[in-house]
Amino acid sequence: MFVSILRITKFAGQNFWRNFWLSLITISMLVLTLLTINVLLVLNLVTDKAIEYVEQRIEVSVYFNAGVEQEKVTNTAGYLRDLPQVRDVETITAAEAYDRFQVRHAGDTAILTSLEEIGDNPFGPTLVVKAFSANDFPFILSALDNPQFRDAIRDKDFSSYEEVISRIRYTTDRIRLFGLGLSVIFLLIAMLIVFNTVRMGIFTHREEIGIMKLVGASNWFVRAPFLLEVIGYSLLSTVIMAALMYPTIAFMETRFDSYFDGQATHLLQYFEMNGWMIFGAQFLAVALISMIATGFAMRKYLKV
Repeated sequence: MFVSILRITKFAGQNFWRNFWLSLITISMLVLTLLTINVLLVLNLVTDKAIEYVEQRIEVSVYFNAGVEQEKVTNTAGYLRDLPQVRDVETITAAEAYDRFQVRHAGDTAILTSLEEIGDNPFGPTLVVKAFSANDFPFILSALDNPQFRDAIRDKDFSSYEEVISRIRYTTDRIRLFGLGLSVIFLLIAMLIVFNTVRMGIFTHREEIGIMKLVGASNWFVRAPFLLEVIGYSLLSTVIMAALMYPTIAFMETRFDSYFDGQATHLLQYFEMNGWMIFGAQFLAVALISMIATGFAMRKYLKV
């Protein structure tokens, strides 16, 4: 059995080197297929992070009337904090609101002059409410209509990022669809190349196959080198893909982290923790599809 395995491996290696350029093209197409799939995987991770990043910045600003009692503001803040949908509530006093307005319009002399002419502080306290999800804000807004607080509230400003989130999802869905189509095209091309590679191997070894059959070689012994060859293609393409992905992800991660204001995307950590599963599943899928293509080629051209 051990001798048979060595001979099968030897014949598979001969097939690879005798059709080296065709083998190289096959591996290249498989690498491109896996590259597209892994780019889609990274895209999904970055999209989830982008949506999380945007949702963390969604907030409702609750503006109180000028001169409202601080106790009313404190009670409203406590009421909101007790809601399970609320992640955080920041209280801005009337004096802080006045100072922030001055800083924000420091270069606008007309506005600052008008503010000085008013004399008194025209601003009331403000509550900045942050939720766990964008879907929680309609409930929070309706909760602020409570008669206990409604009369003290001058206005509510919902900084809606729903359009931004929907645009992110729309764009990534289109890119994902394009990537899937590209993956299918690369895979089909790779399978056609595998089919032709096996066909060329059969023609190249037809005399040797005939001699094998004359000396009593089994059908399994004749077919096994071709199957082992395409498994080798799948393994090599997966290893090359993994070798390319890790440094690329490490480089991209720093760029994404800076884009998200230093928040870690953990792309490299994700692939380090799940790499065996990700690349193992990809290897098995590519090997299975390649073996199916090889089976069709052998069925059509290998007469044993």
